[in-house]
Amino acid sequence: MNIRARRAQFAYLIRRAGVPGCFGALCLLAALVFSVLEVMPATDRLANLELRTVALHERKAQGKGLVVLTPAQQLASFYSGFPPGAAIPDVLARIEQIATEQQMALELGEYALVREQGARLDQLRITLPVKGSYLQMRKLVAEVLRAQPALSLESLTVRREKVAQDAVDGRIVFLLFLERAP
Repeated sequence: MNIRARRAQFAYLIRRAGVPGCFGALCLLAALVFSVLEVMPATDRLANLELRTVALHERKAQGKGLVVLTPAQQLASFYSGFPPGAAIPDVLARIEQIATEQQMALELGEYALVREQGARLDQLRITLPVKGSYLQMRKLVAEVLRAQPALSLESLTVRREKVAQDAVDGRIVFLLFLERAP
């Protein structure tokens, strides 16, 4: 059969099926695509998880189970993940490097060390006035938070003089949590 004959046959089948038939064929195609793109990979992930579960049960039966930490050990492990006070220059240098990569203009920042009575962590409040586009500012914040897990965003203030203006003035306040020196 040539291409013209196949086209004519296909057009005849579509006319014969009508709107309900075409809709049904489309639903069938969508179900097939969903099955291939979603169900089959999920089935593979499930099989992988079942294998890992069996392996963990076998390790547990052999006495090679996971190490269970006491609550005090878990807490000590948590606090050991925070940088010491000596790491402040490195963190600030990394923030400046990220700002340079994002082509942001950092102005003179303000830094204040907060020591709360009875707290296990110190906080360094980092206030940075910035200039650039709103998108650059968002990328800067996201990249800084990704690069330094001990940082948190306390506040973000954005100000634009004119609606048509692309550049914005901003003020970003980060909190850096530090391991308290004994």
